[in-house]
Amino acid sequence: MTTERESLPLLTDRWTEEEASTVRAQLRLFNQLTAPSAFDVPSESLNFLLKEEDGTLAGGLLGRTYRYALFVEILWVDEKYRGQGLGGRLLAAAEEAARLRGCRLMHLDTFSFQAPEFYRKMGFEVFGVLDGFPEGYQRYYLKKTIQPAAHPPA
Repeated sequence: MTTERESLPLLTDRWTEEEASTVRAQLRLFNQLTAPSAFDVPSESLNFLLKEEDGTLAGGLLGRTYRYALFVEILWVDEKYRGQGLGGRLLAAAEEAARLRGCRLMHLDTFSFQAPEFYRKMGFEVFGVLDGFPEGYQRYYLKKTIQPAAHPPA
């Protein structure tokens, strides 16, 4: 006789990349079946770089737009160019591109040792703080409402 407990799947911490991909795909499928209109638009990269004349990278912003939002994954400016407005230029370029894609929200996260005050000055507001991550610091979650372009390109 099999008890209910014996019929449950085995919990393991051993996995393959293929199994991890299956888990991701199954969640995406669930989301699409449960809320199809929320997941019918693919995400698109939105990236900007700062380059010196010789092509050396001086900074960059890496993000993704999805439906009506831009998630800024990374914003970096080389140390020798910090404090010269280049981070603001990157954010402004990304905001304009996001507006043209019909976005009405930007969001990102940053650590207390990175740039929370910079993002506040750029119009972002904190909507969450994770204390002690990493230990001795905080992780800030910020958002900014933007006005989408009147007629975003199709």
